[in-house]
Amino acid sequence: MANIADGYVSIKSTDKEFLEDLKNKINDGPFSYGGPVDIMDEDHGLDVGFTGRWSCENAWVFFEDLMANANYAFQQALIDSEISGSESEEGAREAKEISKQSGEALITRKDVSDEREWEEEEEEEEEDAVITDKTKALAAVKSNGWELEYASDELKADQEVVMAAVKNDGGALQHASDELKADKEVVMEAVNNSWAALQYASDELRADKEVVMAAVKINGKELEHASDELRADKEVVMAAVKKSLFGKALLYASNELRADKEVVMSAVKHDGDALEYASDELKTDPEILALVDD
Repeated sequence: MANIADGYVSIKSTDKEFLEDLKNKINDGPFSYGGPVDIMDEDHGLDVGFTGRWSCENAWVFFEDLMANANYAFQQALIDSEISGSESEEGAREAKEISKQSGEALITRKDVSDEREWEEEEEEEEEDAVITDKTKALAAVKSNGWELEYASDELKADQEVVMAAVKNDGGALQHASDELKADKEVVMEAVNNSWAALQYASDELRADKEVVMAAVKINGKELEHASDELRADKEVVMAAVKKSLFGKALLYASNELRADKEVVMSAVKHDGDALEYASDELKTDPEILALVDD
């Protein structure tokens, strides 16, 4: 697909505890736009195959944010590691190589688009062809859910086709009809198969507690797309802050819950960065500060 960039990154380190923690963070991070992230344990550390929307810049920023995060337990281990990798996006014919030496805290990007041998462009009519045959659409979305983008409007409104797409990748919900974005069965399947599908659901389902709970239990930052009422629901917010990278779920909680000590303590226990989003009063609470220091 023309909007999916393919990425690869290799992290060299002998710190096994750090590598295990990094695998968990990668699984929760921006590495699976067009399919599941592929993490491989190697003798030198980790090799990761992944996808991004248009580019893999979010992945490189992810690593740089971790290296800049003084509260990250393995900050120095990541800085001490060596990182190399690449990204390419066939449709735009753009490619980069990335690298970081041990001791560096920033990733170097090098544009290698002109050096890359690209495949010959297909006929525009063929590339942009709309899929109108249901059998072909089902085969396509079962292989790659994002192929739903190229289905006809009729098939984007077909529950069987859309269900197959979101089972492969929940983010494909973006291309479903408005009717199916409001179909609870479809949306539940989507949020259970993506870390960023809730934003495409109807307003009604973003106010449905069951749907939102399922979403935030996978990625706490999905709280951003929940209704105001659910962002003020303590049970929902407590679930979100326990699955939040860099503590950002707390940012999207209601002001009342950002001033709730139990909520903030839970968020800070999970990630010390969450303190930034607590109420001014709780930012200086000795009991909460002790958790950050730990």
